[in-house]
Amino acid sequence: MKHPLPQPPVVEPMVDARHASRALNLPLYYFTKPKSREAKKIPFYRIGRTIRFRLSELDAWSAQHHRQHEAEGGE
Repeated sequence: MKHPLPQPPVVEPMVDARHASRALNLPLYYFTKPKSREAKKIPFYRIGRTIRFRLSELDAWSAQHHRQHEAEGGE
Protein backbone atom coordinates (compact mmCIF):
# COMPACT_ATOMS: atom_id res chain seq x y z
CA MET A 1 0.00 0.00 0.00
CA LYS A 2 1.42 3.32 -1.05
CA HIS A 3 0.95 6.42 1.02
CA PRO A 4 0.70 9.76 -0.74
CA LEU A 5 3.49 12.15 0.00
CA PRO A 6 2.44 15.06 2.19
CA GLN A 7 1.98 18.24 0.21
CA PRO A 8 3.72 21.37 1.44
CA PRO A 9 1.32 24.09 2.55
CA VAL A 10 0.41 26.56 -0.15
CA VAL A 11 1.87 29.94 0.69
CA GLU A 12 0.33 32.96 -0.94
CA PRO A 13 2.95 35.32 -2.33
CA MET A 14 3.13 38.82 -0.92
CA VAL A 15 2.94 41.87 -3.15
CA ASP A 16 4.24 45.41 -2.87
CA ALA A 17 2.20 48.59 -2.64
CA ARG A 18 2.25 49.25 -6.38
CA HIS A 19 0.90 45.79 -7.18
CA ALA A 20 -1.77 46.10 -4.47
CA SER A 21 -2.79 49.52 -5.79
CA ARG A 22 -3.18 48.23 -9.35
CA ALA A 23 -4.97 45.04 -8.28
CA LEU A 24 -7.63 46.93 -6.31
CA ASN A 25 -7.70 50.01 -8.55
CA LEU A 26 -7.03 52.28 -5.58
CA PRO A 27 -4.60 55.18 -5.17
CA LEU A 28 -1.01 54.19 -4.42
CA TYR A 29 -0.86 56.39 -1.32
CA TYR A 30 -3.48 54.16 0.38
CA PHE A 31 -0.73 51.54 0.62
CA THR A 32 2.42 53.65 0.92
CA LYS A 33 1.42 56.19 3.58
CA PRO A 34 1.42 54.77 7.14
CA LYS A 35 -1.36 57.09 8.33
CA SER A 36 -3.55 56.10 5.39
CA ARG A 37 -3.00 52.36 6.03
CA GLU A 38 -3.83 52.87 9.70
CA ALA A 39 -6.91 55.04 9.10
CA LYS A 40 -8.31 52.62 6.52
CA LYS A 41 -7.24 49.53 8.53
CA ILE A 42 -5.49 47.98 5.53
CA PRO A 43 -3.89 44.63 6.43
CA PHE A 44 -0.14 44.61 5.81
CA TYR A 45 3.11 42.97 6.86
CA ARG A 46 6.36 44.71 7.68
CA ILE A 47 9.38 42.70 6.57
CA GLY A 48 12.45 44.62 7.59
CA ARG A 49 11.90 48.08 6.13
CA THR A 50 9.50 46.92 3.42
CA ILE A 51 5.72 46.71 3.51
CA ARG A 52 3.99 43.77 1.84
CA PHE A 53 0.38 42.73 1.34
CA ARG A 54 -1.50 39.49 0.66
CA LEU A 55 -4.03 39.88 -2.15
CA SER A 56 -6.55 37.55 -0.48
CA GLU A 57 -6.54 39.75 2.65
CA LEU A 58 -6.83 42.90 0.54
CA ASP A 59 -9.79 41.42 -1.36
CA ALA A 60 -11.53 40.64 1.93
CA TRP A 61 -10.70 44.13 3.26
CA SER A 62 -12.00 45.74 0.07
CA ALA A 63 -15.28 43.80 0.22
CA GLN A 64 -15.79 44.74 3.87
CA HIS A 65 -14.85 48.37 3.22
CA HIS A 66 -17.31 48.47 0.29
CA ARG A 67 -20.14 46.99 2.42
CA GLN A 68 -19.50 49.54 5.19
CA HIS A 69 -19.50 52.38 2.67
CA GLU A 70 -22.85 51.23 1.26
CA ALA A 71 -24.34 50.84 4.76
CA GLU A 72 -23.39 54.44 5.53
CA GLY A 73 -25.36 55.58 2.50
CA GLY A 74 -22.44 55.97 0.13
CA GLU A 75 -22.72 55.33 -3.57
